[in-house]
Amino acid sequence: MLEHTFARTRVIDRLRHGPLGAQLDDLATSLSQEGYAPSSIQLYLRTAEHFSRWLQGQGYAISEVDEDLAQRYISGLTRYRSGKLPKAAQGLGHLVTFLQQQGLACPKTSELPSSPPDQWLAEYDTHLEQVAGLALSTRQGYRRIVRRFIAACFGSETPVWQSLTASTITAFVGQESVWRQRSSRQLPAVAVRSFLRFLVFRGAIRPGLEAAAPAPPQWRHAAFPSRLAPEEVERVLAVYQDGTISSLRNHAMLLLLARLGLRGQDVILLRLDDIDWANGRLDFRPGKSRWERSLPLPQDVGQTIVAYLQTGRPQSESREVFLRCRPPFRPLTKSAVWCMVRQAFEQAGIVVPPGIASHIFRHTAASQMVNRGASFKDVADVLGHRSIETTGIYAKLELDALAAVALPWGGGVL
Repeated sequence: MLEHTFARTRVIDRLRHGPLGAQLDDLATSLSQEGYAPSSIQLYLRTAEHFSRWLQGQGYAISEVDEDLAQRYISGLTRYRSGKLPKAAQGLGHLVTFLQQQGLACPKTSELPSSPPDQWLAEYDTHLEQVAGLALSTRQGYRRIVRRFIAACFGSETPVWQSLTASTITAFVGQESVWRQRSSRQLPAVAVRSFLRFLVFRGAIRPGLEAAAPAPPQWRHAAFPSRLAPEEVERVLAVYQDGTISSLRNHAMLLLLARLGLRGQDVILLRLDDIDWANGRLDFRPGKSRWERSLPLPQDVGQTIVAYLQTGRPQSESREVFLRCRPPFRPLTKSAVWCMVRQAFEQAGIVVPPGIASHIFRHTAASQMVNRGASFKDVADVLGHRSIETTGIYAKLELDALAAVALPWGGGVL
């Protein structure tokens, strides 16, 4: 790969005979696959060479490389007056990450639990994944709350689980719930109870203490789910139509959200192998509900995805359908989809409640299916609900059916 990056054989020979010579070819290939320009690859490889010479001069082995050692190297370089890093340090993070992925350097510090609370959190996360079978996004939400719970109970000290009291648990859950809204008020109690059950499972506390995490009272289905009118959906879909690469991608994602009622997570995890073009079908792997399901691929959605794949999607080894438009060409994150949808609402002149983004299309699709006569079982199958009770929230939106069974008002004019 170095031959495709540098023209001078003298430079190529120097790189290959350096301390990292055996890895630079693979690093160049990796950077090229991620979509970096040749000039950027050249700069990052020269940085890698400078760093490897420094390691050799300081007596460090490649296996000792980590973020701290890289920072020590950078701190010894002379910065520009603007504060910008010199060329000998630019892109060094790519090298460190590459060496860690290859198992040649120390793993990331975040991957090594550095304190007793971190060790417990790591074991708890493994329990949630392997025993409870929870999705990554759910585990992340639980871990954030549990980390605050441990800090509130023990600070930075080693946790002594036997000292936990019901009043301490109840107080923390109450404080965490008071600033939350709607269904999110339940999350602190659910997360803390989950962690306490894990501690019971490990034998760290006595059974029954998990009941001290009370769930705040909440009326189920008390409010109408936020949804869009059909004309508002079309206004949003008309936003990304300027033919740019980002518009091709964003329009395809919006169509998947609007036509099929997918979760934002379903869209960003959609892989090329999940599209059955021959049968006009999307096959979804187990996600939040841990159920596999298939949905028909509407013609307009399929055509939009094809347009993006043919003229908009960058070349990448990644199998996810939707990628970043700028290098590195990696799969999108949930926050990127959230921002894209909120921007579409803003450009379409549609005001939606704060914090609402892609999920409003899911409510809208379900509401339209109910009002067109679809059964709740059909809606549950499309949305991927594990329980028909979850779909029951849309019963209140079947206005014609509700009007037919409503009793006449016997009183006077209010």
